[in-house]
Amino acid sequence: MFLDKEIEVSGMPWCVEPKKIGLANLTTKVLCVVHNSALSPLDQETVKFAEALRESFRLLQVRHSLKPRRWTFTKFLIDGPRMERWFLKTLINVAYHTDSPIEDNSLVEIAFGKKSFEPNAGLYGVYDPPEKRQLFDGISLHALTVRNRVVGATFSFFGFRLLLYLDEKGPRLPFMKIGTASGETSEVIEPTYHPVGISYTAGKGISHAVVFRWH
Repeated sequence: MFLDKEIEVSGMPWCVEPKKIGLANLTTKVLCVVHNSALSPLDQETVKFAEALRESFRLLQVRHSLKPRRWTFTKFLIDGPRMERWFLKTLINVAYHTDSPIEDNSLVEIAFGKKSFEPNAGLYGVYDPPEKRQLFDGISLHALTVRNRVVGATFSFFGFRLLLYLDEKGPRLPFMKIGTASGETSEVIEPTYHPVGISYTAGKGISHAVVFRWH
């Protein structure tokens, strides 16, 4: 399963260079059985998201190889708030045994669904041109820190990047260059708050999309 794999981490004071960590073990060491159980729906949604991206990439390759036409539109629905909470949970876990732990109790409550992010804090989509996307079957996390305080992180799935920002003021716009665990950086961009989804074009129009539901 997707969550049994490693996560590549960088940007923390203890791992400026990319370092691979077992994602399942990371969660187990930080949370007790009861808390792990409470957050299991987030893990399930993340597996669903990863599978949707894999299937979208496979479908895109198949449809590109065939005669151009208007394809029957396929939609993969993803629960946006659950994904947002999973990114937060993972960032808290990664930072836990460091000199820069996330100690804000309100963020822990958000991870468990007891509170919501303030406006402008939370999940953003980061657009990279297709030719600059790094396609790999896994996940990376690049932490963003200010004076050794973790303010967010960029997560990469199949080269698609999502930014989790913790400050209620939101990221600076135009935003800083955003890095990845592999050391790549984007141009200066403006991330999109609570992205609608990821669309794929093949043939004579949009072929399919991974769609985030925000409710």
